[in-house]
This record gives sequence, structure tokens and C-alpha cells, in this order.
Amino acid sequence: MPVDDDQLPDAFPDYAEFSAALARCGAPQSPAEAQGFALGMQLAEVASPLTRWQQELYSDFDPADVLAGECRSLLDRLFASVFAWEGREAEPFTLLLPQDVVVDSRRLAALRDWCQGFLYGVGLGGETFARRGSVQMKDLLGDIAEIARLDVDDVDNSRENQSALIEIEEYLRVGVLLLREQLKDGDRTDDAE
Repeated sequence: MPVDDDQLPDAFPDYAEFSAALARCGAPQSPAEAQGFALGMQLAEVASPLTRWQQELYSDFDPADVLAGECRSLLDRLFASVFAWEGREAEPFTLLLPQDVVVDSRRLAALRDWCQGFLYGVGLGGETFARRGSVQMKDLLGDIAEIARLDVDDVDNSRENQSALIEIEEYLRVGVLLLREQLKDGDRTDDAE
């Protein structure tokens, strides 16, 4: 579902503003969880991902509510940006997390939420997605599941913890890129047979 350059969404507000907008309209998801969910659906090649996105995220929104409209607009842009990235491999992929690298409950919760959203998205791919995976993919998904269970309370912002957080985030980012490449290569191999 590649998107033309002139249809790419504008830059998002910072994470805190995006999160506050979602909270104002009563959306239970964080921006990180929503991005992980969209990306998981994309990689798992979930059928009709936009319909599924709307069912999962917008079902409780009142169409007449201005705040719900603001949320829907932000979430639509997020969905479009994830699916636009599919045809733009040269662009860097970044996790949608708070901008400041501070080891606190907010940042860890965002990281945990991203992992939970991603696992939910790939889970919608069901057995078809699972059969496409390699041992490395299963290991990565296992690691993501571990991160999704992070305890976000009682953390300290030491230099060591900041380094560990950066390493985890980079592991996820690179893991997603490798998973995407592996799935594309597998599809090419299947097509060639």
C-alpha cells in the first residue's frame, strides 16, 4: 500500500502533544502502541489493514466529537506514515517514542506499549504469518514479548540505564528492519517457486 510523495503526512506533533491529544478524546492507546500496531499489521500482511485499524481504534469515537476528530486525524496520519514507509526503504525507520532519552516510567511505558501494539498487529496475521517466519524471527518476537512485560516502576535514570535503553530501542529498530527484509526475501523466494 505505497503512498505517493505528495500524500505523505506532515510531521507529527511531539510525542507528549500526540499522547495528550489521544488522552483528551479518551483513546486508551499511546502513540507508540498505535505505531507498533500499524507496523505489525503491515509486516504480517493483515488483510484490509485500514478497516481493521479503524475497527480497533475508532469504534468508541463519537463522530460528532471535535476531540475525537482530532484523534482520528492524528491516527490516520500515523497509519499513512507507517504504510508509506513500505515503499521508501531508503528512509530511516524510527520508533515513535518520547523524544528525550530519559529512563523513566513514561519512556519505558511507551517502549512497552510499542511492543504490545506490534505483537497484536503481527498476531492478526495468524498462522499464515507464523509459517513465514524463521527461527530468528521467532527469537525476535520472543524478545519483543519480554520487553512487552517490562515493569515500568522504580527505574533510575543512570547513565548505564540510558545506555541499556538506547541499546534496546536500537535492537527493536534493527530487528524490525531485518524482519521486514526477511519477509520480503521469503515472498520473492515463494514467487520464484
